[in-house]
Amino acid sequence: MDNAELFLRMMVDNGVPPDKVTYTSMIHGYSTLGGWKEATKKFREMTSRGLIPGIITWNSFMDSLCKHGRSKEAAEIFHSMSAKGHKPDIISYTTLLHGYANEGSFPDMMSLFKSMEGNGIVANCQVFNILIDAYAKRGMMDEAMLIFTEMLGQGVNPSVITYSIVIAALCRMGRLADAMDTFSQ
Repeated sequence: MDNAELFLRMMVDNGVPPDKVTYTSMIHGYSTLGGWKEATKKFREMTSRGLIPGIITWNSFMDSLCKHGRSKEAAEIFHSMSAKGHKPDIISYTTLLHGYANEGSFPDMMSLFKSMEGNGIVANCQVFNILIDAYAKRGMMDEAMLIFTEMLGQGVNPSVITYSIVIAALCRMGRLADAMDTFSQ
């Protein structure tokens, strides 16, 4: 990111003001490299210059926060995005769901999941995998299987990842017969 910062300074020094795309690239770069503080700084700098973030910018910034255990802050960004007229998309939801899941914040995770449909977002396989994995990793297989059943009920086809999550969790719990039944499906 040092080179990117150098080019950003060169842009400004040459009278070329950074635009929304420039800031989004910087935020995404810092997010990818684990620099949530730098991503936050760039996001604030962008908005202080009167540039309005697009959905990709919002999502990249939320991703940076969620990857560092800051899902509450990401949720504030999520709600701020909505308040500023940007409708969260499936990536916005999966990003925040994943943040909540990694932190074990099940009430927030399920509340967000339940709000999706009301906001016109249809849960896909990735969304269900996040929920199933969150419960399965914590040995909460009854909850994981309820989500799996809901997934099927909504007509979403499980992927190899879905089955791998369930089978691995069942094996960890010593439920080999259940794992074999799931594998047979």
